Amino acid sequence: MSATQLLYQSALDSISGDLRVAVVNAHADPLLKEISKQSPELTVLQHFKPEHDELLRLGLNCSQTLEGEFDLILLSPAKNKQQTLGWMAEAMKHLVDGGKLLMACTNNHGAKSYESALKTLAGGVGSLSKSKCRVFSARKSVSLNHELTVQWINDAKAATIESHGLLSQPGLFSWDRPDIGSTLLLKHLPDSLTGAGMDLCCGYGFLSAHILEKNPDIKSLYLIEADHMALNCAEANTKPWAGKCQPHWLDAASDPLPLKLDWIVCNPPFHTGQRQDIELGQTIVANGCKSLKRAGKLYLVANRKLPYEAVLDRMLMRHRIIVQEQGFKVIEATKGVTP
Repeated sequence: MSATQLLYQSALDSISGDLRVAVVNAHADPLLKEISKQSPELTVLQHFKPEHDELLRLGLNCSQTLEGEFDLILLSPAKNKQQTLGWMAEAMKHLVDGGKLLMACTNNHGAKSYESALKTLAGGVGSLSKSKCRVFSARKSVSLNHELTVQWINDAKAATIESHGLLSQPGLFSWDRPDIGSTLLLKHLPDSLTGAGMDLCCGYGFLSAHILEKNPDIKSLYLIEADHMALNCAEANTKPWAGKCQPHWLDAASDPLPLKLDWIVCNPPFHTGQRQDIELGQTIVANGCKSLKRAGKLYLVANRKLPYEAVLDRMLMRHRIIVQEQGFKVIEATKGVTP
């Protein structure tokens, strides 16, 4: 049984009566559908588009913000601890007095650490171990540390980061420092980008903001991102060029993308959760190639060892490695000019 299934099964075992239930960082599973049957006004939160779409296919409606009060809140940790602590504090804030926060986590994902954190926040925790996972819970009581609640919520919020001067927040890719790959890509981009372009997997907009600043003749830029929180930051970071920017919350691996573009920049992801997923980046790049018009250019940065060349051979007319440096490679690829 996975940590998600353990969480949902534990909730099913404890739901009675007409409880108001919310699920933060929800993952699609038939057990969640069962929870929705017992709690018809179930609130489900998921900011990542592929998982959001899976939840929709289960017949569940998703939200981006936690609003109102709940008797029970279920929480699956994020990869980033600071983000997870913020969610824990936010969940406690939205519980009724006596309401319960229920979490589950694999042992190798920091289960003991999160259980300890919840105890520090709420004053008392009940827990059990099963299937190399731990499920633990706490009730909102007079023992809740309100000062720590505020601190953890604020620490997880979007803020301007000194190292790159842009709005970002814990949990986003390279949120607190400029990414080496993206910085290398910027260094080797042409200074004369024009027309319509796309920042594919734009994150919090590091590439977009710098490209727009350096290339005033760009007419339009599509910001494509699967993480809703990242896209909010990207939109804020490109606000000076709002008339040129079109942010889109999309799954770049499967959703249709804008077409007839002059150029694309991309620093594709190659992880799904905690697991390396090379095919994810290859699928995103292949989908992005379809967006280029004839003679359109793709500028890609990737880990030196990742095999994107085979995708480019299949999808575009030619490609070349501009530079290999610091464990990364920057590739320029061109779409064919013939039908």
